Amino acid sequence: MSENFHEDNSADERMAALRDSVPRIFPPVVYQGPVTRFDGAWLQELTEENAILDDDKFLYEELLGRQWTEVPRDVVHAIPALFVFLTHEALVAFLPAWIMCALEDINGENEVREYFIYPFSPSKEASQRDFTLGMLRALNPDRRSLLRSVSMEFAQRERNEYLRGHASAAVKFIDDNF
Repeated sequence: MSENFHEDNSADERMAALRDSVPRIFPPVVYQGPVTRFDGAWLQELTEENAILDDDKFLYEELLGRQWTEVPRDVVHAIPALFVFLTHEALVAFLPAWIMCALEDINGENEVREYFIYPFSPSKEASQRDFTLGMLRALNPDRRSLLRSVSMEFAQRERNEYLRGHASAAVKFIDDNF
């Protein structure tokens, strides 16, 4: 019993350290740059032709002029997969909001965590691998290291075996490429 308590305590300490390191490694800065590749490409009124840009418009409206600490949790939870639409500059500015939401309820189900893991797990498709490498290259070594640590925690603690496998693959992908 004391061994399990020690393991749980150690895991809780790792989670606290991860959470505490996010603002240190990703200092909150008001972001004014391009949010998505399609900033401003949408029409004033949503039509069938521009409906595909609706997510880009939502991201633009929710993120421009904010720092990651000002992004409402509800926004991240409403669009858990959309961080992949961000420009590399916006990714660096706002990825911590997704990290913090992905770290919530570490022992339970978390849709943000699920969507967070997939883009960093390597794909067999060359274009997808290049996309993942581009996101990782946008991060400086300390930020990649934090992402690796977060992925490692998910690989160890995620209940879903499939997601644990993706998290382990993300760690290996980072290790193999950086």
